[in-house]
Amino acid sequence: MMITETAATVWWSEGAPSRLVWAGRRWRVSDTPTRLTVTRAELPTAITHAPERTVGWRFQATADDGDTLVVDIVPEGRGWGVARTWT
Repeated sequence: MMITETAATVWWSEGAPSRLVWAGRRWRVSDTPTRLTVTRAELPTAITHAPERTVGWRFQATADDGDTLVVDIVPEGRGWGVARTWT
């Protein structure tokens, strides 16, 4: 795993990331993105379906040359940043 914390430009389709430009390269989302969520810690544990908040997305991204990696994107300022990658 590599921690990168660098800005990315993200395009969306039907509420999920579909492609991005990051580290000077264009990437397309090549699997089904997964929401990264958290549940507020102060909620009672008896709540069986506690509301969750999206704090990022994880997906596989493929570049034009075929390079593939798994990416976590998180909100960064008014946009998105790549927080972690796995090759």
